[in-house]
Amino acid sequence: MARRHVIDPRVRTEVIETYGNTCWLGLPGCTQVGAEDDHIVPYSHGGRDTVANIRRACKHCNSSRQDRVLYGYGARLHVVLVPPCCESDALEYIEARRSQDDPVVCASRLAESMGVERRSSAVGKAVGMAWSGAYRQFATCGAPIDVWLVRVMPSSRRHPRMLDEWLALDYDVRVVDPGFAEAFGRAANIEERKLVRQWYGLHLSQALIDARQQARRARLAALGLRAVADESPSRPVW
Repeated sequence: MARRHVIDPRVRTEVIETYGNTCWLGLPGCTQVGAEDDHIVPYSHGGRDTVANIRRACKHCNSSRQDRVLYGYGARLHVVLVPPCCESDALEYIEARRSQDDPVVCASRLAESMGVERRSSAVGKAVGMAWSGAYRQFATCGAPIDVWLVRVMPSSRRHPRMLDEWLALDYDVRVVDPGFAEAFGRAANIEERKLVRQWYGLHLSQALIDARQQARRARLAALGLRAVADESPSRPVW
């Protein structure tokens, strides 16, 4: 049985004195109580046991985070939320901003690569699993690359509050909304029209996302993890 990694008590004491003992992550289900030492750059990625790289986290958040990286401390994840049937709008938005080698994870492209029509095929579940697998891989990537994720619903069966998780980890979240009439007009059947209505029922907007991101980034700045005005927070020495 592997020995549990132990932080020097002097480091823990300085972390608490400097940044407090409230959970720094604030993931869905957070208890707020800093019960464990959490590495900003994960220990598995070579993160050090230093005051600069340790913050206190509750047991729930430390377990839920796993090795997912904070934006700018590994991969920089850009999530583009778009209504059903409008993924082409998200791809157009991304193509105008991505670098040539930036990976793009999009369900419609995954379906196309499998040679299937996602909306009418039984392999739709496999497409969703492929998207989730790619997301998990990039979310734990320690390399400083930019990754673009196209997503319709900001939730999944395993992560019902996915948007809250993205904001907690400081992902760059963008809403590309062509408008209800346009999205509804592209829906090919009753099921797709139902999904469009469901998406607009969430009342997602860039203004709402920006307000939540601003509050989260102010918290990260207070924890010494981000400069609020800096889109790419400095990365500590690994």
